[in-house]
Amino acid sequence: MKSNALNTGFKVIGFDKELDECFFLCESKNNVKDLHIRFHLDAAQDFDATGVFFKKELGHYYNPQIYIYDYTGKLYNENELTLLQKKVWSSGNVPLVCVFYDTEIKIIDCTTHIKNDKPVLLETISLINKAKNAYDELFAVKIKTGVFWEEEENKSKFNFKNNSSYNILINWIKELRKEYAKLLKPDEVGIINKVIIQSILIKYLEERKDENGLNLFQNKYFKEYDNARTFVEVLNNNDYFIHLLGKLQKDFNGNVFGWNEAEKDVLKKIDLTLLSKALNGYIDPNNREQLALELIRYYEFSYVPVELISRLYEEFLGEDKRNKGLYYTPSHLARLLVDESMPLKNYDQVDLSNYKILDPACGSGIFLVFAFKRLVQWWRLQQNNFDKKPQLSDLKSLLACIYGGDKEKQATTLAAFSLCLALCDELSPLQIITELQFDDLTISNILHTDFFIDELVPELQNNVDFEIQKKNYAKLEKIKFDLIIGNPPFRRSGDLEGVNNKFWEVKISESQINIPSKQIALKFLSKSLSFLHSDGLQCLIVKSAALLYNPTAIEFKKILFSNYNVERIFDFTALARNGVLWDNGAEVDTIAIFIRNQLPDNLKNILHLTFRRTKPIKERLSFDIDDYDRHFVNRHDAINNQYIWKNNLIGGGRVRSVVDKLSSLDTLKETFKDDFIFIEGESGAKSLDNDGFEADRINKEFFPDGYYDSFKNIHQEKFTSPNILIKENITLPFSLNNESIPYSNEVVGIYSAKSGGNRNRLSEIRDYFSNNLEYLKFYVIATSSKALVYKNTAIKKEDIENLPYYGGEIAGLLSDFDTNVIADTLNFYQYFLRNGESSEAVMPIPNKDLLVDMQKYGEEFCRTLNSIYGQENEKFRLSDIIPVYGSSYLAAIFKYDKQKCEPVINRDLNTLNIGNFTINKISSSLTSTRIIKVYEKNTIIFIKPNQYRYWLSSIAYRDADKCVVDLSKAGY
Repeated sequence: MKSNALNTGFKVIGFDKELDECFFLCESKNNVKDLHIRFHLDAAQDFDATGVFFKKELGHYYNPQIYIYDYTGKLYNENELTLLQKKVWSSGNVPLVCVFYDTEIKIIDCTTHIKNDKPVLLETISLINKAKNAYDELFAVKIKTGVFWEEEENKSKFNFKNNSSYNILINWIKELRKEYAKLLKPDEVGIINKVIIQSILIKYLEERKDENGLNLFQNKYFKEYDNARTFVEVLNNNDYFIHLLGKLQKDFNGNVFGWNEAEKDVLKKIDLTLLSKALNGYIDPNNREQLALELIRYYEFSYVPVELISRLYEEFLGEDKRNKGLYYTPSHLARLLVDESMPLKNYDQVDLSNYKILDPACGSGIFLVFAFKRLVQWWRLQQNNFDKKPQLSDLKSLLACIYGGDKEKQATTLAAFSLCLALCDELSPLQIITELQFDDLTISNILHTDFFIDELVPELQNNVDFEIQKKNYAKLEKIKFDLIIGNPPFRRSGDLEGVNNKFWEVKISESQINIPSKQIALKFLSKSLSFLHSDGLQCLIVKSAALLYNPTAIEFKKILFSNYNVERIFDFTALARNGVLWDNGAEVDTIAIFIRNQLPDNLKNILHLTFRRTKPIKERLSFDIDDYDRHFVNRHDAINNQYIWKNNLIGGGRVRSVVDKLSSLDTLKETFKDDFIFIEGESGAKSLDNDGFEADRINKEFFPDGYYDSFKNIHQEKFTSPNILIKENITLPFSLNNESIPYSNEVVGIYSAKSGGNRNRLSEIRDYFSNNLEYLKFYVIATSSKALVYKNTAIKKEDIENLPYYGGEIAGLLSDFDTNVIADTLNFYQYFLRNGESSEAVMPIPNKDLLVDMQKYGEEFCRTLNSIYGQENEKFRLSDIIPVYGSSYLAAIFKYDKQKCEPVINRDLNTLNIGNFTINKISSSLTSTRIIKVYEKNTIIFIKPNQYRYWLSSIAYRDADKCVVDLSKAGY
């Protein structure tokens, strides 16, 4: 009965077809070939899960989506599900849990915490009454492809990022510190920070249970304090707490719980009542500002991942982080980059006794924690027995592979603390209280040193600290590292004090080059290359504008790409804004660049992966990409084509050929430089509204209040009329202005210093803009290093000066293919970059438009292929459009034959008689990709999500171009 009921449940939501494809049972982990799946199943067993349902990420990682529980033969117990949700939500491991009973399935929402001490149920599915519901046999396919999270009815239902244990724990820290700031003296704030940090570790150790469910840590360390059962009870008495800290320091060593006498004296005077209440989740109901503190009671601290606690500690690393260029790395991003830099599959190629890792600006050590966990996984895979766990001596040997440096001493203390916590995570509770003694990592591995200490000028009053840092730096300098990974500061540091005269001049290979824009992250990138072992890998996060997009980086990029093997660039530029990638409201455009310490391989292209702002990425559920986000850049273009990266960012494909055509024309400034001056207006003044720009005047009705008063001087020569005024905006608002109107530095003025102003030539510019505005907008979007990079719509003066100029209409230079690419960029791609998951690009094509829109896609696809393969009697044509999986996906069927029939919408794939191509085959293919391309006899089939972005003309060209390559390889 148990087996039959479970199998019935699997069939109802489509899991039966996914067994050993995307759905794996934990009991079979040792038989699973994929190493990521094996470790995820191992982790799921800690939550007593029966199985795990996955989706594929980046084409090769399996990302867990659902924990499955077999409760057949058991009665429904609400408290059991409440505890289950607390554990899974605290871990952040999966967004959903499916619990199978004899007669029903409970689906629990683990993107949020429990509510009113009850589990949050998304759905209860009856196995007896087969009523139609949203979680049917298509559920499995939608989960494994990620379509589930992007469907309109689900977009607003889940808010994983805001409700996650990760986010709420950070808010808890912020609120707690804010409350204490009202109560404490300045010298006490540092003490309470230290108390909070150590309390989190103690709380974690307290809740760890052994295989018998016993809290060994509690029994050993709390009872002597009036028979206390919990840490909070000890915390209520300052003397008890101080004594406990001393005992922990003695037992665990490593200075993890170290306090000097002066600190203890201050600690004795601090009222810890607020902290003890906060750890219990009890708040003052009359103080709404403390509501965030209540949510701590939903936590199971022993299930909170140690890397989250490491990220949590970064909240203590000083104020004014943004001005220092510090953007602390979200854990899901750090995990991704460690996965890429230390692939599980490489376990048998690694000598763990010699492998060395460095983060040169380690912060609280989140990269180092993930790297340590990967070393442990490599160690386990190198054993003959996967279930064998490393002993304490093994773990300490692995910990010795990890190095970090930071110029902030507190950062190195926290990083060492984080690694100690990661060490605990690999030990049993019994090992922790009987064997564990920490080493002081701040002496040997996690070192307080400025990475540029050898290029700084020591200040007299800081000589002692300077010498300590210098000695620590010397320790790092002696080592060659296999991997250098991290997220160095991004600040433009032209005003950096205490550096020598040649600080911003670096040597790459044999070439001297200045750091573009004095970007400190690029200084880290350049210098750390010399720390790499032969064939070692560097993976650093840097500002994308500073390296890829700004013209100031052209020479730097040329030298870097010519002398080192840049393998991959993960481009997160589209995730810069709206809190999608970065925490604390940070908005910064970034890439992760992977550089191998070897000469470039000119036979291999550079993978440029452009991440898009979709719902799963925004909610931090997964890093979704598809084939259209993968761009391969040859070494010549990487060095010589300034715009190739921006072309890829806005869609790639044939964007490049259109930009090349327009770039071959003279520029606006080249054409008119002898007649006019191009100049920006006054800095700091109020800006003209876009709507105020009319072809032959500036409409003063759109002037903001106090417009004229915002200028220091309204009688400057550059305000002389007549002039052309162009707003620095991707919509290119322009006007032939005949009045003396001042304008800010967000507007470019084009005027003549000669008497009369040369109005006829100004009219030429106005008419040119009027007749070619759409093409000029496209060019700005495709080439600006500012718009859609570190600003949404703002552009630079240089972008206007570099606009292509042509004596006639640009349309005459472009093909129909070109104009379709331009239209898609203006109507879809720019808004996809700006608005992400709420843009039209990710919306489904409505039924009323389906035939027309798909016909357009089909026409452009066939036109491309028929230009090569079309014959007088036989041509490619779109024959059928088939909505599949409840219209979540669309299938486009192309035939190569003599018929001239119009395409039709067909609701049944099985009536088409296409070889053995069935819905089951589609489902199997979707395991590895969300885009399917199939070649049958005289037939090409595309199956893709029903979203506008997959069925545009520009995508039709990319699909057709790839088909040409495939057909050529097949001999056609």
